[in-house]
Amino acid sequence: MTALEFQERKRAWRRLISDLFTLVPSDARRKLDRDLTAKLGDYLADKNIRLLLGFSPLLDEPDISPFLRSWLAGGGDLAMPQWLGGASLSLRRVGDVDRDLRLGRAGILEPDPALPEVRPEELDLVVTPGRAFSEARVRMGRGSGCYDALFRRHRPFRLGVAYDFQIFPELPAYSGDMPMDAIVTPSRIMGQI
Repeated sequence: MTALEFQERKRAWRRLISDLFTLVPSDARRKLDRDLTAKLGDYLADKNIRLLLGFSPLLDEPDISPFLRSWLAGGGDLAMPQWLGGASLSLRRVGDVDRDLRLGRAGILEPDPALPEVRPEELDLVVTPGRAFSEARVRMGRGSGCYDALFRRHRPFRLGVAYDFQIFPELPAYSGDMPMDAIVTPSRIMGQI
């Protein structure tokens, strides 16, 4: 398979996942989000995590905002990414997900650039969105490579979050696609911290 054919195959997978999201009614999505954030909170409750990197969900990603609010209310430290274009991210410490985020590039809520910067090596855990994940915990993102670049430079624990319909037996992957250490869905946990 040529590189161009491989890229087209990944684009087809990304379109498929976007289409699947449109089939889930909003009330069902809210229940999935509640179940996922509860499982995520339970999973991390007894772990020694000081600083985690969260994310602001797009319309076709699980909404973990309630978990992030709970994390902060419980005294946890939170960083959020600001996409700088390409594979570059800036990480900022966030104290309130409702006050500290602004609409950024690509319509994503991102931390205010005036917030304190966080060095990637300070992160204990990265809660990672993805278009799809394989049973082997390989992640397919949106194609910019920013999370893979972060994971190659630093080795925080990589925790994918997804709905169960985003998990597949296998996915097309590059050798540079970094697998997750664990994945949490509304119904199960794949891998261990």
